[in-house]
Amino acid sequence: MKLFGEITSPNYPKPYPNNNISTWDITIPKGFVVKLNFWQFDRQPSESCLSDYVKITADKKDLGRYCGQLGSATGNHPGVREFVSKGNWMRLMFHSDFSNEENGTLIPYKGFLAYYQAVRNRCPQPVPMDQFTLIKDLQPLYQFRDYFSVSCQTGYELMEVRPSFSPPFCSLLHSSFLLFCRSLLLSSLFSLFSSF
Repeated sequence: MKLFGEITSPNYPKPYPNNNISTWDITIPKGFVVKLNFWQFDRQPSESCLSDYVKITADKKDLGRYCGQLGSATGNHPGVREFVSKGNWMRLMFHSDFSNEENGTLIPYKGFLAYYQAVRNRCPQPVPMDQFTLIKDLQPLYQFRDYFSVSCQTGYELMEVRPSFSPPFCSLLHSSFLLFCRSLLLSSLFSLFSSF
């Protein structure tokens, strides 16, 4: 799997053909998201991009249908927008209809030039915890060399225990240890009673 690449419409930079449907699936390693930018975009403009268009799909959702030229009155030009998936897959579909004519004049639209790259999916940072806050296991979201910070609210301290112990406190299971916040007040009381 490639971490970056270039996608062009058929025949680019020459005019694209009529009656063409082309599809590109971008798949990158898990733990990354796809970021896509159009560096050149020159498509036949039309209302709602029904004639010639590029359709972008990611995460089982349409990210839009794009056509036209920068500044054209009709169409939906992507401009300098960055398209970012939530997962590791994105699809581009190119569609052209039977003609690239406007008022009887053939217009040689060039199509598009796009670049994509894999961007590491950032680790979500757990929010400060109190003794009643549960934090789900985030380990599957992490990649090699990723890290996260865990902190407790004022009045609590961070504790590490073995996975076999399941405290009724906030917890974060990470690899072979369990983290939770323990009340400093309870800790002080336990120390006081232990000394008697």
